[in-house]
Amino acid sequence: MIPTIGSNGRARVCRILLASVLVGCATQKQVRVDFSETTRDYLPKEYPAVYRRWTRHDYAEHDVDKAIEVWATFESWDFREAYIERYASVYSLSDADRTTLRQAQRDAYHQAYEFHVIAQSADYTWNDLDKSSSAWRVTLVDALGHEIPSDRIHVEKLPDAYERDFFPDKTPFSKSYRIRFTMPTGGVEFSGVKSGSITLRIASPIGRVDLLWQS
Repeated sequence: MIPTIGSNGRARVCRILLASVLVGCATQKQVRVDFSETTRDYLPKEYPAVYRRWTRHDYAEHDVDKAIEVWATFESWDFREAYIERYASVYSLSDADRTTLRQAQRDAYHQAYEFHVIAQSADYTWNDLDKSSSAWRVTLVDALGHEIPSDRIHVEKLPDAYERDFFPDKTPFSKSYRIRFTMPTGGVEFSGVKSGSITLRIASPIGRVDLLWQS
């Protein structure tokens, strides 16, 4: 006799199968990246491909809910080069303004590791990375296991038209954050991109997400 499954059992099986499918969708092939400051001659239309190369996506589950789902873009020099060209094209910048933008982007890149992070949760109260009372701890880990905490996380209030073009993973249910890690000084053991990889870690008692960029 073939055993039957009651309605509660069938519902549980469906949830398990759905979770398995979602895990498969969330697991992305890791694309190798170039952390160098080599000059690139990007065209504005190449920005979407560069954005995808530097964006990582994953989520953590709590029971059957998504504790947090994250799309994180590491603003490497490669990414910034493509961003400059796209931004200058969209807003028809003069050569002088393009030069100013490029210098500002280079200065920012040399001062800190910066990430544009889009996050959403099954329970909106869990999506509070910017709050000092948040259960989430956000750190950056190098290939040697050295870890530094974020020194600034704030919610980005950006125009919808801008986000649709530059950060298209934004949804009506998500928040946009800027997460910053100042370049360590004073003998802090952290090699960052020089170690060959960095991992953005978002962890709490209800889940953890590790997002990896590797050369």
